[in-house]
Amino acid sequence: MFKQDIEFYDPTNLKSYNLEQTMRYQLNMLENLDPFTKQHSENVANLTCRMCEYLHAKKMFTIHATICAYLHDIGKLFIPSQILQKPDRLTDEEYEVMKTHTTIGYNICMKDLKLRPYAGGALYHHECLDGSGYPNRIDQKRYPILCPNNSYCRCF
Repeated sequence: MFKQDIEFYDPTNLKSYNLEQTMRYQLNMLENLDPFTKQHSENVANLTCRMCEYLHAKKMFTIHATICAYLHDIGKLFIPSQILQKPDRLTDEEYEVMKTHTTIGYNICMKDLKLRPYAGGALYHHECLDGSGYPNRIDQKRYPILCPNNSYCRCF
């Protein structure tokens, strides 16, 4: 289908898209709390950007999706470090606490006008199309299409 060969993990192709100062501040706070999560967020953003480019998504959608990817784990700022950085498997109770990072991230984004457009990325990134994900167990019939212009998605 596509003739171009793309190395999806090549970070030289990731564009910062002029992240707002608020977003950079949040990401720097995350790095101070947990460098692994910060690196993970950058990797997810890079992969998201590359996939959008590979799919020839419109620039507005690519920017929106990339920023959502940067911010998807922002709720982990409020997960206790003994859970966030635990080297072993989480207990069931710890896992329930960890799962709250999606709704925490959503609330962080909704409280800031500059972050609000990206709140869905934080909320939905652990949902699964078969309905087994969290926090809302949304299946593919109810899964929202996140689009930067908040209308029917015409980004491809």
